[in-house]
Amino acid sequence: MKRARSRPVAKAAPVSDPRRERLIRLAAPLFLKKGYDNVSIDDVIGVAGGSKATIYAWFGGKQGLFEAVVQQKCDDVTLAIDIDAGGTLDEQLTKIGRSFVTTVLTAPILEFHRLMVSIGRTFPEAGRLFFQSGPASAYLIVARWIERQQKEGLIIKEDPYRLAVLFLDMLIGEHQLGWLTGMPHAAQKAKLEETVRVAVRVFLGGCRTQRSTRP
Repeated sequence: MKRARSRPVAKAAPVSDPRRERLIRLAAPLFLKKGYDNVSIDDVIGVAGGSKATIYAWFGGKQGLFEAVVQQKCDDVTLAIDIDAGGTLDEQLTKIGRSFVTTVLTAPILEFHRLMVSIGRTFPEAGRLFFQSGPASAYLIVARWIERQQKEGLIIKEDPYRLAVLFLDMLIGEHQLGWLTGMPHAAQKAKLEETVRVAVRVFLGGCRTQRSTRP
């Protein structure tokens, strides 16, 4: 991925600006379908409207727009993780697992993941943004839930971030690799509920304290 020699400084734009959000949403499929290098500002204008002046004002150019797409795609996943559900420890963790896999294992997110892996070496800044805004943020969200349970004496005192990594990675490893390498989606979806159930049982089997099992 080639970087421009000089990049205009993007002016701050309200995150909630619907025009800006719409432009990012419409630009995302272009990057997913054609790759970063094969998308031009004119291509984006062709599907989203607006002008080059607007894109440069909001994002500083194509690279800034792509970084906004990365951030938005990652937010779509992390905001979907439900850590505030009530119920037993098993029920809460099951809801967390379901909310995570049903978002991260969708075709658009999987294609986005494929794109980020393919350009990570040539565009390390975007790769770092993807990891910090996506996987690392998801781990932190679940780690906060684990930390709350640890304070209640329900989960063992281990590094909550490391525990979150182990749990989320149990959920998606097989399915993500299967989809990215061409396994039929129907076959993968049929196994998701079983994967969540087993992951919750295995995780709590190793991390639940004796206090959490009391009536």
